Amino acid sequence: MVESHPYLMAIDGGGTSCRFALQTPTGRQDVKLGGANVFTNRERAVQTLLDGMAQVLLRAGLQPSMLPDIPVYAGLAGVTDQDAAHQVATRLPARIIEIEDDRRSAVVGALRGRSGCLIGIGTGSFLARQASGGIKFAGGYGPIVGDEASGNWLGLGLLRRALLALDGAMSASPLVTACLERFENDAARIVAFSGTARPADFAKFAPEVIEAARNGDSVGQELMQAGAQYIETGLRALGYEDGEPVCAVGGVAAHYADYLPPSMALTEPLGTALDGALELARRLAERSSRGVA
Repeated sequence: MVESHPYLMAIDGGGTSCRFALQTPTGRQDVKLGGANVFTNRERAVQTLLDGMAQVLLRAGLQPSMLPDIPVYAGLAGVTDQDAAHQVATRLPARIIEIEDDRRSAVVGALRGRSGCLIGIGTGSFLARQASGGIKFAGGYGPIVGDEASGNWLGLGLLRRALLALDGAMSASPLVTACLERFENDAARIVAFSGTARPADFAKFAPEVIEAARNGDSVGQELMQAGAQYIETGLRALGYEDGEPVCAVGGVAAHYADYLPPSMALTEPLGTALDGALELARRLAERSSRGVA
């Protein structure tokens, strides 16, 4: 904390859950609520943020009237640009606030001050490298044009191969056969599902792909190898050097360990995105104290 700001608030807002932390002179209070994606449902996300900020203050025994003077850093899913960040910030009762997408806080939490890389791969994906105090990103462009190697991407890849198998354009592996049986070997059912499914729905197929690949299924291995190739290429484009730590965060990331080069061994993160958000709140408080926030 900073002497002129004895309290700091951090928010890690994901599409599935939103976590809040309040650092006080005597300790830290945490609260967890539902998802807060400001792109897919801004009104619900803003209400979740308001509720969480109020609850974490209450847990610390503080009055809501104190919030405007508490530095708040929020890393939120669905923040696509500075305009979106500004629009959300104006809806929150905080005078000292910084809002970004949720990538930077994940990197800062995982690597702290170390140089190294991060692969953030769950339902979506992004890559990052931190060096000399700066962070560079790759990916994170969403489920339609990006999110390679993600759970959503693996699920889509499986369904595409299932349709190719129905058309006779490729052989059906056991993984593909099981997928087709789920849709009663009917292409129309797959198309109908894909027309309404959200990224999280496609990502539900990812565990099957991962397990099938582990058991030698040719299509499962093809998908995992393609995802690993994207990770390796992306990290090298960011400047990765052999031997640098590569932290894996997200439910899918660690499953690529066996498909990456030995020099790109995955390591456990030093902290969480919420830890990173608290560090970024501290930096915001320092800038505020110097009058540059």
